[in-house]
Parts: sequence; structure tokens; C-alpha cells
Amino acid sequence: MKIGVENLNIYGCSMSLDQRKLAEVRGKDPQNVVEDFLIDTRSLNPLWEDVVTMGANAAKPIVENTDSKGIGMLIVGTESSIDFGKPISTNIAGALGLPSNIRNYETKHACYSGIAAVDAAVNWLASGLNGGRKALVISSDFSREHLGGKEEFVLGGAAAAVLLSDTPRLLELEPSRKGTWTADIYDTFRPSATAEVGNNEVSLYAYMDALEGAWGDYVSRVGRGTDFDRDHRWLCYHTPFPGIAFQAHRTLCNINAPRKKAEVIEDFERRVAPTLQFSRRLGSTYGASNLVGIAGLLSGDLEMRAGDRMGFYAYGSGAIGEFWSAKLCDGAQTEMRKMDIRNSLDARRDVSVEEYERIECTRNQVAELSDFIPDRSFPEGLWESAYRGRGLLTLEGVRDYVRTYVWS
Repeated sequence: MKIGVENLNIYGCSMSLDQRKLAEVRGKDPQNVVEDFLIDTRSLNPLWEDVVTMGANAAKPIVENTDSKGIGMLIVGTESSIDFGKPISTNIAGALGLPSNIRNYETKHACYSGIAAVDAAVNWLASGLNGGRKALVISSDFSREHLGGKEEFVLGGAAAAVLLSDTPRLLELEPSRKGTWTADIYDTFRPSATAEVGNNEVSLYAYMDALEGAWGDYVSRVGRGTDFDRDHRWLCYHTPFPGIAFQAHRTLCNINAPRKKAEVIEDFERRVAPTLQFSRRLGSTYGASNLVGIAGLLSGDLEMRAGDRMGFYAYGSGAIGEFWSAKLCDGAQTEMRKMDIRNSLDARRDVSVEEYERIECTRNQVAELSDFIPDRSFPEGLWESAYRGRGLLTLEGVRDYVRTYVWS
């Protein structure tokens, strides 16, 4: 049985902040900031969006082109949830009008939450207990406020929605080709609804330790014939910021066959850089990272063949690393381009640093309020130009902690 990705969409929010503008205001060299982190712009939400609206807006084009009665499972991965009890999968299922006889739940494991959701759905499909139905998986996250902090240049957000089935059109997943590594580490974590804290140095080492451990386990499971340089035509690394992908690739290159830096750079540009097309425009995408990489690669102009293999490294703080594998389906690029993600990112409104700071400070102040009505007059004109009449899910308000959502 083939199991894999039938459809995929990315929602990159309605606003973006130019990293160079931010660097200038913070007294940093704009060119160095972009080159170090490989982020050109970051996504930003207005106050009438949250992880529920982002997830629903990512999934809507997929659901509209699918018989929703054929969807039997919805899993949403997030570390930015709005409630410690009620899963946002229920909000999204209701907003999308999914069937009542559907399994739904929320997964959490930092940036691994999205791939954890994918893995659970794949196992459900492979078991045959799906009864011919498909699984809708969503990963939705955005950064907390870090104004002026050293983490500020690696923030962002996005939502990815993926339809998994036994009739894949984008990627055929290989569930048996997988390696895993885990440990109890406090690298980065979110102890409250507003705090996002951690140790950058510990996080970097944990990321690389997990990469080495997951790759080693992958090799032991797949067999001695594993060839790092030839098995995967492309490699997609988890990107808390895209710049870390080079460090990750250099690590695996040198584990398998030590080489000169110029050779690592050449291999990186050929096999990894094409997966970073959208990451560079979104900033950190948390649990959606690998799915954003797939969408970026398949939305590009490279020549691809059915059966080309992609390798993926997923990571979640706390910590877990996983290396997994998939093969391209015939016509994958044609299918992916139907989502027109590149143009949707082009349509985002550029915001000033002042607007960004006001939005982030206000979001931090209202995050845990029992009652809140978002001000749709700020940023000025955004509601009219990007939302009104465009059929996007938005937060209407919060009353006694109960959130009400409406389609624009």
C-alpha cells in the first residue's frame, strides 16, 4: 500500500517584516543578519489571527477540493495553543465544517509536533483502520514577543495543512525508513502563554546531537547500504532559522565522509538550498518546518523525476530528533503549484518596525485576557485590503474565555 501526501498548502500570514529594516533599527548590519540567519522577511499576524485561524486558512483550499465526508481524522500540531485543555483541532473542525464522525486531537512536542501528527496519521492509514478515509494534518505556530532580544531575528510563523491518503500525488512516504533519537533537555520551551525561553547554545548542541543520533539510528534500521551522498536527491532540515540548515548539512557530510568546506557548500546549494525558498520568507515555522520545505522545493523550477528521494530531519526541543524519507510522485510539481503559495506570500503587506512592535506588545498584553475584541482598524487598511470578503477565518472576539471565529 502506498501512503503519502495527496495535497499540501502553506498559509504564511497576511503581513511580513523585512529583516533589513529590523536590523537597522536594532543597530545591526543588515547584510550580516540576512547572511547569518538566511531570513529575508518574517511573517506576522494581526490581532484577529491566532493558531486556529492560521490552521483553518491553510486547510481551507484543501478541504474545498476534497469530499470532506472522506476525511476521518484531523490532527493539529502546535506549541502555540490558545488553551491548556480544549484542543484547537475542535475549533478548526467546526470552522471547516468537517464531519461529526471524525477523530480529532492536538499534539505537542515543540517543533516536532507537526511531524508527530503526520506520523500518527500515517500509522492510522497503514493499519487499515481508516476504512478508506483520509487524514488531515495541520501544523500551526507563531513566535512570542522578543523585542530587542537576541532571538528576535529568528522569529516568524506559518501554518501548513497536509492531506494524507493511500493515493498520494506529491510524496510517497516510507514509514520503514526512519531513525529516532530522544533526550530530556531544557533547550527552548514555553512555560506560559506569553513566555518563550531557553538557552541558544544548549539548543544548538541539542539539535546537532539529535541529528547525529537520528541519522545513526536511520542507518542501522535501513541497512549498511545507506549512502548519504546518493540516496537522497534533496535534504530538508528542520529550520528554527534557515541558516542552521547549513550547519546541519555540514555535520552529516563530515560524519559520512569528511570533506572540504567548498564541497559542503556546493552540496548544500544543490540538495538543501532549494527547500529553503519559503523558509527564507517566513522566518521560523516551528512544527510546519519540513512541510514548508516540501512546498518550497516543489514550487520551484528544478527538474524533478518521479521516484526522486527526499530525506528529512525533524527536531523538537525537549528533545527529539527524527530522520525520515519519502519519494516524489509523478506530476508532484504540477500539483503543488496549484496552491500558488509564492503569490500568496508576495501579497502580504509590508509592515514597519513600529507597527510590528505595537502588534507584538499588544498581543502579549491580551494573550490571557478573559475578554478581548481585536481592533480591526490597525494596521490601518489591512482588514479592508486583505480580509474583507476574502473568506479567511478571523477571531471576532473573546468573552469569558470563549473564542468566537467568523469567516471574513
